[in-house]
Amino acid sequence: MLERLAGPPRGGPGAGGSARAPLRWRTRRAGPDPWGEAAEVPDQPWLRGRRASLAREGLQQSLLFPLTRFVTSPNVSGANDLLHAPQPAVIAPNHSSDVDTPLVLWALPRAWRARTVVAAASDRFYARRRTALMSALWINTFPFDRRGEGHGLAAAAEHLRAGSNVLLYPQATRTSGLEGLRGGVGRLCVATGTPAVPVHVGGTALLMPKGRGVTRRGRTEVRFGRAVEPLAGEEPHEFTERVGAAIGALARAAARR
Repeated sequence: MLERLAGPPRGGPGAGGSARAPLRWRTRRAGPDPWGEAAEVPDQPWLRGRRASLAREGLQQSLLFPLTRFVTSPNVSGANDLLHAPQPAVIAPNHSSDVDTPLVLWALPRAWRARTVVAAASDRFYARRRTALMSALWINTFPFDRRGEGHGLAAAAEHLRAGSNVLLYPQATRTSGLEGLRGGVGRLCVATGTPAVPVHVGGTALLMPKGRGVTRRGRTEVRFGRAVEPLAGEEPHEFTERVGAAIGALARAAARR
């Protein structure tokens, strides 16, 4: 088959010469490279440098946060308690809408927000270079591979060891309610000895449902709980259950308002 694709050798039988290898193989192209677009964009650490951080602060304060407040009309509680909480930590909110991330970042005290990186699904936010650059610049993301979680958790652990807080959703994807907790937060916190800060975000699914843009304005709630510390000998799934219970308690407290 290979010989047939390459054609008869130059100077070979039928050409009046001795058989010899061709000087150059002729290659054929059949459309765009199928692997080129499948490759995900790598992390962009240069967008966490001083100049990029100043640019991000300006963009957030002048555009992202005012727009977020306009759409969500948020009520925040428990944020001041974070000023006395240990850092670095894993910030663990429930997740039902794309507006959750800018809303939680806005609600954080500036001392926390300035050193918080956001775990962004690599198959969604790092599938294209433009999307990767925009998310890294605006909300300080790093690519998190949620398909196997191992690589994503390793990257998150590196940020924790460097002194950064990591915003990581325990549900791993947008979902309704508080169901579907996965083990990533538990594995990360138990392995690194890092506390998790439970956060309940309420009302955002009504404003920006999954798969749709902003549909209307409304009121939202962001409640920060006390940090949950890993216990000696605790299993990751046990820690995940405690974080989930803390988020549920915050949700019930919000419902009683």
